Amino acid sequence: MSKRLSENSSETSKKSRNSEIRNAVDLKVAVRPGFGTEGNRFRIKTNNLRILMLPKENFYHYKFVITTPIKVRTHLAFKIFSYMGLQNYFGGTQVVFDGNSSIYTSRPLPIGNDDEAKIDVTLPAEGRMRSKNFIIIIQKVTQINLQSIKEYVNGTSPFTSEIQTCLSVLNTVLNYKPRNTYLVVKNGIFPENFDRPKYLGNGIELKQGYCQSIRPGTEQLMVNVDVCAACFYPACTLLQFVSMILKKNIDSLRRGITDNEKRQLEYILKEVKIRVNHRGEHQPRFKIERLSSQATDYLMFRNEKEGRDVSVVHYFAQQYNRQLEFRCLPCVVVKKSNFIPIELCEVLPGQKFEKPIDDKLKADIIKFTCIKPRDRFKVIEKGIETCFKYKEDENLNDFARLLKPPIVAYDKKSQEPEFQPRFGRWNLMNKSFPSIRPLENWSILMLTRDPVQMVENFARELSKTLNERGMPVNTLPKIIPENLQGDIEKGLVIAIDKAKVNKNIPVQIILVFIPRKASQPYGRIKQLSDTVLGIPTQCIVSDKLRRSGDKGLLSNLALKINAKLGGRNCSLRGDQLDSVTKVPTMIMGADISHPAVGVNQPSIAAVCGSVEKTGMVYNGRYSINKEIRNETIENLEEMTTDLLRLFLERNKRKDGKGVLPQRIIFYRDGVSEGQFRSVLNREVIALKKAFEKVYSDKMPTLTFVIAQKRHHTRFVPIDSRANGDRNGNCQPGTCVDTEIVHKKEFDFYLQSHAGIQGTVRSTHYYVLYDENNFSADEFQNMTYRLCYLYARCTIATSIVPAIAYAHLLASRVRLYPMNRSGRGENNYDDDKNMSENSIYPGSNNNFDYPQISQKLEKLMYFV
Repeated sequence: MSKRLSENSSETSKKSRNSEIRNAVDLKVAVRPGFGTEGNRFRIKTNNLRILMLPKENFYHYKFVITTPIKVRTHLAFKIFSYMGLQNYFGGTQVVFDGNSSIYTSRPLPIGNDDEAKIDVTLPAEGRMRSKNFIIIIQKVTQINLQSIKEYVNGTSPFTSEIQTCLSVLNTVLNYKPRNTYLVVKNGIFPENFDRPKYLGNGIELKQGYCQSIRPGTEQLMVNVDVCAACFYPACTLLQFVSMILKKNIDSLRRGITDNEKRQLEYILKEVKIRVNHRGEHQPRFKIERLSSQATDYLMFRNEKEGRDVSVVHYFAQQYNRQLEFRCLPCVVVKKSNFIPIELCEVLPGQKFEKPIDDKLKADIIKFTCIKPRDRFKVIEKGIETCFKYKEDENLNDFARLLKPPIVAYDKKSQEPEFQPRFGRWNLMNKSFPSIRPLENWSILMLTRDPVQMVENFARELSKTLNERGMPVNTLPKIIPENLQGDIEKGLVIAIDKAKVNKNIPVQIILVFIPRKASQPYGRIKQLSDTVLGIPTQCIVSDKLRRSGDKGLLSNLALKINAKLGGRNCSLRGDQLDSVTKVPTMIMGADISHPAVGVNQPSIAAVCGSVEKTGMVYNGRYSINKEIRNETIENLEEMTTDLLRLFLERNKRKDGKGVLPQRIIFYRDGVSEGQFRSVLNREVIALKKAFEKVYSDKMPTLTFVIAQKRHHTRFVPIDSRANGDRNGNCQPGTCVDTEIVHKKEFDFYLQSHAGIQGTVRSTHYYVLYDENNFSADEFQNMTYRLCYLYARCTIATSIVPAIAYAHLLASRVRLYPMNRSGRGENNYDDDKNMSENSIYPGSNNNFDYPQISQKLEKLMYFV
């Protein structure tokens, strides 16, 4: 192309724009415009260490294939590889293995001129385990020149697939020794001398360990070392494991278990790896497939040697001289339908717990892994010294800046219409919302057995709070008691009908009181209200009824109600967000929600965009990715087109003509470095195609930003009294754009929020594409200030609200019951009044999905 996309002007012809769209590969990654200077500098410590010297030699990449009829697991692959090294199969060359199918060497392997070798390897017998024969094929793949990554960190060459390969090789080399020394699960390294595991219940224990990776910094590579945690099955006898799961002492298991307990056991024990302890030194390993249908005492099997049926109890007594004591328990069933009594089994160590974890266990995990910054860094330093044997880098401690918080604005009639929050939080005392929607008709549905008088009192206090926030509420709502086991759909319809009788205007919102642990009603309520009824709902857990005097709780409810009705809860003072307010600008955020591992559901993409100049009010759209776990938003063009038209409809000039945004700032969540180029090429082009559909002449300028929360970089202030918060974290507004970031690429770390517990994780923002030519200070300040405009609370968020809203929307859609045959879980064809405002698109991948009611598409119903 003769011109960069950022040089488009109003005279650019449609033909040249289409050419740019076709030539997606020519999109240029944004270059750092300089380093930020605003804010007070202060000293912090990070968990990154400098790599002072890289290997001078090139690396050689070989494919390492173990040919067997069955899949070779990582543990066995490492065993074979290590044995080959000990037996000098590699000719004395230093070789590292990635645990999958690649090996790397510092010099060529002696495998002949064909660059391929086939090697017979025999693993010797161990104990009573027989020797095993394998055929290993080694094929040369390529030579890897580390000079390219040196040029990259020095800023003289861009990030390419070759750089990604170099980083992968260096990470393999870095982690090779720990993998052969400690227990490793995925990227986590779990030394035995770490603190004792925390038992969580249900037969699950939580272990803490370390993770490390190589990352680019300013003119140098760095090793990032952090703490991690994972859930494991405890290494113990299977009998002990069963007693843990069922919360029974071992002796009581002699009497057997109930059918419910058996189902609970079978769910947890399925696919757990065990070894048997009744064969002396020979202890074969198995994977549990299920539990026997009968207790051990009643189990019989065909003994082919004796030519007759034999009881399991008799067999183990005769064959192994083992008198079974727990005959009322079922046996575990392993391959070939073999029965093994539970008391003869042991759970193999190092097995990660992969099954879904309930909310209580999740809360326990968060509580256990929340470590205060000082304590976390002590644990990291211990790992650096004892596990990885590195020297601590004292130089990386002087490169942070503290940005000033913005001035938040409320209604001018408020006692305190403008103020500057401290430590990223404030309250609504003496403040009124700048834009409200009067609450004229609402209803309450009770799905609890709480006294109606208690609900009435709560409604009165909430009404008082809404009035204090500037929202006129003249009448109390009708309260509809409805039993939890009853029909939720019917209850919502009654709540609507009663409200209509109460006032001859449409009901604006329904408050629904639900039990604490009733997650199922919540999803059902949201599906009905969002996709069928087209009326916002606000669910409230029943124990909140006893907090009717809690002003903080009531104010938070007021925030959500006003936002759902179309109001604006706050804004920033006029001069605080010039990048957004001086020129018509749309802030967009996007996220993809993937299903849990093993769950047969598609990925859901959500996009939200601001539709007015303050950057406070958003609309959202979602779509289903046809390709499972695709990291690219497939229908971005259509969703963006829709949001731009909503912006045009909402924003008018004095002559009544609609106004389109001249700037688009697009924040994208959930993208790793290896996917940057793919996302840039596909999604930026999709956005530009949407512009082509909506704009008639001059296109808007686009800035495309990746926001990453899933990283392991942590910060702690050196002087926590002067620069920290009450928990010892850095204060909100901490910005880092030197030393640990790339010299030429436009990225930075921003901690915009205050931590509640544990060590705060900043967000890593990476500007991939920038036609708006932002300076570092301008973009960093704008991003930080946007975090004070979250509709749901009076706290600065950890990530820009546009992304937070997209995440909420994608999570909301995940609640809707989806199936393979119709329009969600239920079909409403019999009730035209309930279905006329709901649209159901065609199926993707055999799934059908309800679409949001047209009544809600211009509201922030998802907050």
